[in-house]
Amino acid sequence: MLYSDQQGTFTSKLFSNLYQGSVSYPFNRVRSIRFNAAFRSDKVVVLADDINQPPVTLQKEDNKKHYGILHVEYVHDDAINPAQNIWNGLRYKFYLDWNAKINKTSSSTADNPYSFNFGGDGRYYLPIYRNCIWAVRGAFDISWGPQKIIYYLGGVDNWLFPKFNDANTPDPDVDYAFQSLAVNMRGFNQNVANGNNAAVINSEIRLPVFSTLFNKPINNAFLRNFQLVQFFDLGTAWNGAYDKIERPSVLYSIPGNPVVVKIKAGGIGPFAGGYGFGVRSTLLGYFLRLDSAWEMNGFFKGKPMWYFAMGLDF
Repeated sequence: MLYSDQQGTFTSKLFSNLYQGSVSYPFNRVRSIRFNAAFRSDKVVVLADDINQPPVTLQKEDNKKHYGILHVEYVHDDAINPAQNIWNGLRYKFYLDWNAKINKTSSSTADNPYSFNFGGDGRYYLPIYRNCIWAVRGAFDISWGPQKIIYYLGGVDNWLFPKFNDANTPDPDVDYAFQSLAVNMRGFNQNVANGNNAAVINSEIRLPVFSTLFNKPINNAFLRNFQLVQFFDLGTAWNGAYDKIERPSVLYSIPGNPVVVKIKAGGIGPFAGGYGFGVRSTLLGYFLRLDSAWEMNGFFKGKPMWYFAMGLDF
């Protein structure tokens, strides 16, 4: 990695250690509150690889930073799992995160920045016929403090060949310390919108074809877990107050050309939207997902975007 200070930019290595502990208190079999506290230590060591006399890098001291991390969440989970990637019931959680630099390298109070994040994730699985279900999810994140988390909207979780929209740059007047993805938002590349706030809504009809239509055990994992999926995704990300929520716009640019084309994304209200179809199954012990999605600006208008990913659920 590269490390920069007033003397220049240097090649360096980062050594990180994380020590954490968790405590969970169950109220009953479906509801609980969970706490997590952690201490993180980062040390940046500048490599002695320059040819100056005397070598500047040999005189560079290690840059050490210590962080305190707190996480608390309330969880409700009464969902049961009758088949792979198939649930019945309701599960949701609300959580609050605090992350702060706790060692000071100067007398300035700004030397100890912190960030807060509040979010929630709720999922409901409605049985339709045998193992066929309708799965609905809603999630949001709100970040604030001297340093914020930036959320990049678009794509899917664990996307194996992701595409990122570099033309949509974050606001320059915000100090972001961390980054994350706001997914699933199929029909778009990563970073169709960004900001310290994000929200997504997902809907999927999941049909395990063979385990739903046949009344006998299926030994082959690929056939047993083979699923057809129809989905809708809505999402948005924005910076600042809630009155700044608006429909994301897709930015198009060509490297070396200063011209940027801005087109409002297809969707509903302040949300960008996508829809399409997918298949799911287990292959070589991994649960794989393949989705084909269209932007919500017409009826199967244009070429679809393809997403190949790993992982269960949304």
